[in-house]
Amino acid sequence: MDTADAASTLFWARQTYEGRMDYSAVTTSTVQDLLGREPIHLDSWAITHRQELLDQLS
Repeated sequence: MDTADAASTLFWARQTYEGRMDYSAVTTSTVQDLLGREPIHLDSWAITHRQELLDQLS
């Protein structure tokens, strides 16, 4: 992914997370169906995987 596409993706994700584009965030049963558990919030996932994400940036 090039820099512009990555920036655009992050911009969309932030706006969706903050509620400005929440019309595009649709709840489905996919996580429950595939993994057999309730989905987790993006915040929880990012905190859990913070170091992994930072390592990939360097």
